[in-house]
Amino acid sequence: MTDSQTPPKEPGAALLAAGRFFRPGTLAPDLHSIALTGGREADAFYRDRWSHDKVVHSTHGVNCTGSCRWKVYVKDGIITWETQETDYPSVGPDRPEYEPRGCPRGAAFSWYTYSPTRVRYPYIRGVLLEMYREARERLKDPVLAWADLQNDPERRHRYQRTRGKGV
Repeated sequence: MTDSQTPPKEPGAALLAAGRFFRPGTLAPDLHSIALTGGREADAFYRDRWSHDKVVHSTHGVNCTGSCRWKVYVKDGIITWETQETDYPSVGPDRPEYEPRGCPRGAAFSWYTYSPTRVRYPYIRGVLLEMYREARERLKDPVLAWADLQNDPERRHRYQRTRGKGV
């Protein structure tokens, strides 16, 4: 064996020397680094995962007070990730800051934005819609038409009976 092939005597040197068989590249003389050619194209997917076009503030708003703010990161109009906003006042330099105050319930509902079961438009009962359209046509004013429906106990009871029946 020549001197260049003799493994060094320091601890772990044999393991470092064996690394030349597993990674392509040029081994440094001290066996502590390997010079690789080429780039890190495989990392582009990971880096792009955390890139974003803009940051907006929101709450999850699913049966909550909306008192916790979230920083929502948006890329191409799609929410890519979100973090809790820590915008509450400082408690002073002699104390540690508060932890983020976002609730676990809100964090669990972040999927709701893209859920197929999400209600995207307000619903109205068919019976109520027909009566409202008739009153609006007759009275020509939407506020007066609604008041007319609410002040007539028989018609009001008629549309309230349909609750939960899917009509």
